[in-house]
Amino acid sequence: MKKFLIKNLNNESSETGSNYKHHIESITIDGIPRFVNIEDNYSENFGYQWNKWHSILSDKRHPNNSGKKYDTIVKRTKFDKLETKDKTILECGCGGGDDTEVLLKFPFSEIHAFDLSNAVDRAAKFLKDPRLVFSQASIFDIPYEDESFDFVYCHRVLQHTPDPEKALKSIMSKVKPGGVLFVHSYHKSKNYMRHFKYKYRFITKRISVKKIEWFLDKYANTMHNLIEKMNQNRFLKKMAYAFIPLEYTQSFGNFSRAEIIELEKLVTFDALTPAYDKPMTWETMKNMVESENFEILFSNPNPSGSPIYLTARKII
Repeated sequence: MKKFLIKNLNNESSETGSNYKHHIESITIDGIPRFVNIEDNYSENFGYQWNKWHSILSDKRHPNNSGKKYDTIVKRTKFDKLETKDKTILECGCGGGDDTEVLLKFPFSEIHAFDLSNAVDRAAKFLKDPRLVFSQASIFDIPYEDESFDFVYCHRVLQHTPDPEKALKSIMSKVKPGGVLFVHSYHKSKNYMRHFKYKYRFITKRISVKKIEWFLDKYANTMHNLIEKMNQNRFLKKMAYAFIPLEYTQSFGNFSRAEIIELEKLVTFDALTPAYDKPMTWETMKNMVESENFEILFSNPNPSGSPIYLTARKII
């Protein structure tokens, strides 16, 4: 059990993309190995986000979810169609651990999960399992040897890195020959790029998270009501999507109206505050994965929308 040893990374400079360099120092705090220089941590908003909304997306801690998180992950990954018993998995960008909670439902022998932000503290607080190892690390300097894992999983992460293509290449390197990769990204499609966040992010990503939180607390209810009415008209629905800064959700599990609005606040915060939001085209994702000797098993090219994702096996 837990046979993998996290690499001993010294204070060496590593280049992760254009104008992005950092030094890595390994320390252990609260039982979690940390490989992150706080000065280069571009994901502080996610640490704040997942510690504030700590249970809203958890199937286990929020009974009104009705298994939505589990259903979404199984639908996207198709892991239920693959042999996971006694296999190892690396989760790249675990956030607060809501996906990790789902991965624990599969019979993996070991689950290793890391995130750049301090959301790993929230994940470690709520998730206890002898198969599970958390660390705080960069996707560009993953603290495991190449070709170490039977499965590598990266969900809702690539677009929030400074260099999504380099991040994808980094995670692919950790898959064993014959192993499985699952990767997801927002889609650089014409329709998705109309989304309101791409009009406002140049401002909102520079505003303090507290002010964004205040704005959502004050106006989310009003915006929800407005979008609800606008959605009755096809043209106005498109206008709401493109200009009103709220991720409208009509329904979610067995959520009450108040719970839905709180979920909308979370998803809108997630849209407006990240330092980076760089969607990828399907052609880029597909070509990169295939060029690294992977065979695509399941995929969602989503030509007119977002997200895109695929599950692929590394050819031996």
